Amino acid sequence: MNDARLQAATEPAADQRLAELVAAGTAALEDGNLRQALSAYQAVIEAFPDRPEGHNNLGALWASLGEWSRAESCFDRVVALLPENPHVLYNRGVMRSHLGRFADAGADFAAALTHAPHDPDLHNNLGVTHFQRGNPDGARRHLEAALRLRPDYANAVLNLCDVDESCDDLHRAVRRCNDYLGSYQSAPVRRRLLELHAIAGSAHLDAACGTAEALLAAHPDDTPIRQQLGRLMSARHALAETAQRALAEA
Repeated sequence: MNDARLQAATEPAADQRLAELVAAGTAALEDGNLRQALSAYQAVIEAFPDRPEGHNNLGALWASLGEWSRAESCFDRVVALLPENPHVLYNRGVMRSHLGRFADAGADFAAALTHAPHDPDLHNNLGVTHFQRGNPDGARRHLEAALRLRPDYANAVLNLCDVDESCDDLHRAVRRCNDYLGSYQSAPVRRRLLELHAIAGSAHLDAACGTAEALLAAHPDDTPIRQQLGRLMSARHALAETAQRALAEA
């Protein structure tokens, strides 16, 4: 659910030697030489331990490899050096979300929002942490704020649909998707809309089948009801197959 893209957290280095070391790591990373990039960023840290660039770039490297704990440790050091930088707090919050520590992640996103209250990514990710901690109202508040700030934010719409579905409000989720698709194109949102329609249709068919079965239990010789139950069961099976095939092809 999280928008896990990291944000640029440091300004270009002013010190010439520092700039050269950082550039060497970046070039190695662009060439796909992770070992050389790792060595370069560690060299930055050894030469300039009180500068954020080495810690931050090393953290981004570990994050790209899925090494969330190592990345978090690097971002801890960056936060210590730049405690009011919202991008640094955001990046550490993303790592903590990956680690399933949603309370800590939420604290980072909330702290970052005090410095960047109009950042849609912060609102989106804070909304996710609220949802993961069982607070749908808090989640909806921040996710809707993210969507107001960035109306084409598909990830926020998808997250809001998850919140709505968890609250058994499929109609609201369907309306969100339709409203979004009225202005923007998004295959993930359209796939989510299909899934929501399939869930709702399946629920209605289940209820209809249950009603028909109850009628047959009371009136076992009612041929029209038995025939209708057969049609309902066929429709339910066809709906499930069609939805699965459409999702696989989307």
